Amino acid sequence: MSGNGFSGASGMRIGAALALAAVAGGTALAATPASAQPGRAATGYDYREITIPSTGGVKLDGNVFVPRTPGPHPAIVFISSWSLEDHEYVAQAARFAAKGYIVLSYTARGFFNSGGGIDVSGPDDWADGSKAIDWLVAHTDVDRARIGLSGISYGSGISQLVAAHDKRVAAVVAMDTWGDLVQSLYANQTRHMGAYTVLAGSGRLTGRFSPTTDKIINDFGANRNVPALIKWGAVRSPGTYRARLNARKVPVFISNSYGETLFPPNQVLAHFAKLTGPKRLDLSIGDHATAHLTGIFGIPSRTWDDAHRWFDHYLRGADNGIDREPQISAETAWSRKIEPYRDVAAFTGRPEHLTLGAPGLRDGSLSSGTSGPGWTKRLPSGLDSDATGGILIVSGALQTFGLPNAKPMSEISRYAGGVWSTPVFTATKRLRGAPKLELTVRPGAKSATVVAYLYDVDATGTGRLITQEASTLPSAVPGRTYRLPISLQATSFDVPAGHRVALVVDTKDPLYGDADVPFTTTEIRSPSTLDLPVG
Repeated sequence: MSGNGFSGASGMRIGAALALAAVAGGTALAATPASAQPGRAATGYDYREITIPSTGGVKLDGNVFVPRTPGPHPAIVFISSWSLEDHEYVAQAARFAAKGYIVLSYTARGFFNSGGGIDVSGPDDWADGSKAIDWLVAHTDVDRARIGLSGISYGSGISQLVAAHDKRVAAVVAMDTWGDLVQSLYANQTRHMGAYTVLAGSGRLTGRFSPTTDKIINDFGANRNVPALIKWGAVRSPGTYRARLNARKVPVFISNSYGETLFPPNQVLAHFAKLTGPKRLDLSIGDHATAHLTGIFGIPSRTWDDAHRWFDHYLRGADNGIDREPQISAETAWSRKIEPYRDVAAFTGRPEHLTLGAPGLRDGSLSSGTSGPGWTKRLPSGLDSDATGGILIVSGALQTFGLPNAKPMSEISRYAGGVWSTPVFTATKRLRGAPKLELTVRPGAKSATVVAYLYDVDATGTGRLITQEASTLPSAVPGRTYRLPISLQATSFDVPAGHRVALVVDTKDPLYGDADVPFTTTEIRSPSTLDLPVG
């Protein structure tokens, strides 16, 4: 078929994706709002399945939408997410094609029908992105000066890395992305085992690891060869090549969530702040990819609408105002209102300095006063207090739909965890940015992990998780006292009047690979402090 439909191969390899593509293609013109079609009337397009030759004799599975109107046309290359394939983007590709874009999508190497081994956004993946551009140049009437790259998750990181190495990339939209892969998976010398388990398991199920990747995955799981892991991760971090992006002033649009358990927001904010070209950051309530899921199915989406506006401006020259808007657009829990900020510094609230007071039979105090006489809270290493960061992706996804990660504070073990609470607030407390905790820690073994959680606690004693983070002392001297700074993940959260904030500290959470030694004790001592970023 052709028209606003499909031509080329069909069959089992596209399976259920064809149904989605049919809906997207058949309704693209009617469903695309006029505001998303600046400066050009909607057009028909043709679709076909393609194979892209790449380095090492690898062939990549892909598809392409090509407008029927005369070119040259701007183009977008979509790169598949981890454990997904090129039909992931057909709904959005059809929307773009209806506006006159050539849209090519391909399955990242090592997954499904694409050859080679999974390189985890390494040099082979950068080469694949460039080979996809080569294919466009050779087979379509593409405007070589107006080519954009995009993707969700895995595809988003590769998009940034290709843009850093290929001067033909004119703009990037990176959804659920990372700037620093090491900080994403090994922040504060703590393995993010929840993320690792999902990525390793799904990768083996849907693809084929390269020999190097297989070794790295096994080493991470076994917590060995850490220096090599860090070096490997740095090569695969867009931040490592940020100077190249800045030198060309590549327009980069990033869209992430506060509750990200794969690529947490702090490393994204740090990366974004150091980009010097045109840039935009959308922050949403939720977890990995949950803010972009509706758009994948063609359902209206704020973040996808902004992605369209970004490419329309930087690839088609549309004067839609996105270049003049504040750099940051942040959704707030739980009002869902969108707040604009001119930059990362403006988004970050001023620190309100609180001191952890002596724990009592139940909770200790968290106040602006001094901690009084020295105190010690002894935590049995490796025991879970039942405070929790939640279930990977699931808990955050529920927050996208207004269901918080909630926990009655009475269910948190005061034996396995320490709890410190503020007085009840008489006015709403606006938290904007990353709370910063500095603990005095005395480990009873050669290594120890500490996990911190911040809760919004209502009058009934039910806490809604605001943010959390873990940190590890991997080479400690038992009995020695350490100052342990922990930057909890950034948030945009309004704590209502009549509520209070509670800090919970324990030594174990399923999201993290702890370094605790059983039958030892980790002590939290005074002085210890918490800075709340009050906006």
